[in-house]
Amino acid sequence: MSKHHKTKHLTPEIAAVATPDLTDAITITEATEAADEPQTDQPLPAEPAPDVKEAPIGAVKAEPVHLRGRMTLEDAFQAIGLNCVAQIEANVPGVLKQHVESLHQMRVGLRRLRALLAMFEELAPPPVPLHASIEWLSGELGPARDWNVLADSTIKRVPGIDAHALRQAAHDRATGHHAQILHVLRDARYTELMAQLTDWLGERRWQPEGGLPKDSPLLERAAKSALPLLRTAEKRLAKRIDGLDEADAPGRHRVRIAAKKARYAAEFFRDLLPAQRVKRYLGHLEKLQDRLGALNDLAVADQLLEELKGGSSQVAKQAAYVRGYIAATGQADVQGLSKVLADVAKRRITR
Repeated sequence: MSKHHKTKHLTPEIAAVATPDLTDAITITEATEAADEPQTDQPLPAEPAPDVKEAPIGAVKAEPVHLRGRMTLEDAFQAIGLNCVAQIEANVPGVLKQHVESLHQMRVGLRRLRALLAMFEELAPPPVPLHASIEWLSGELGPARDWNVLADSTIKRVPGIDAHALRQAAHDRATGHHAQILHVLRDARYTELMAQLTDWLGERRWQPEGGLPKDSPLLERAAKSALPLLRTAEKRLAKRIDGLDEADAPGRHRVRIAAKKARYAAEFFRDLLPAQRVKRYLGHLEKLQDRLGALNDLAVADQLLEELKGGSSQVAKQAAYVRGYIAATGQADVQGLSKVLADVAKRRITR
């Protein structure tokens, strides 16, 4: 199949910036349909050489989103969406091998997609069943990563204790959730979700019958019409920071989510924004995310350790010790957070 055929649903602007993974993603539905058709006069596949070793599978980070000045906002939305889908799909082989970092990057791709859809919810809302399936997948991928972080990061940083039994218990929980993910990725609902998502993005099915209204922001140049969307993300973050009680873990988590969405928005449209301003803005957001992310890991760890207190006496004792350390560390880490929050609250990528 030629690349020309693969990009037949993309505008010239999108096709010009499409990566191989992105253009491959657009044909999931076509490939599925083709597989059901009878094949004739096809040579049998060659037997694999017995001494050829399988290439190692690594995690796939997001490819940069390359936007051009002449793109409409709709062009940009489609390109960014397909970029997110490509990252999700590229990490499936690693996740099937239970590669922890592949799962992390698959979740990143899904978070980026959800942030994009939230950003465009009034301009290009997905069908309700499609949105529900995206949320379903997000919920299925989360627990395994949380248990991995607890076992391989949080517990290992606790001094003064040999927590081997506790780490093993956390690993066992993570393994169970990874097994569930394997079932999810082989489930018909996942296959249907990715096919529908790729079709919805590739065919621009958010357009009403008869096309977009002439005054739709989606038809304007992205360099101009993306600014109100970026401002909304900035204002949401500033508002959540302003109303935050720093000792409130759920409140900190809401600020963290708003910061993440603001960061993704800036990364999506960075090609159309002043480079130095974007770099400074992202740098401040990353510092805040690091601080809030560490605190969130501690809060999640405390919840997971609560689940383990009913295990063996050894695991229960180790869990109690680690929870005490986490509580003290969390209180200390909150100190000085106000300065980082205030610094980010006044930052703007739009002027």
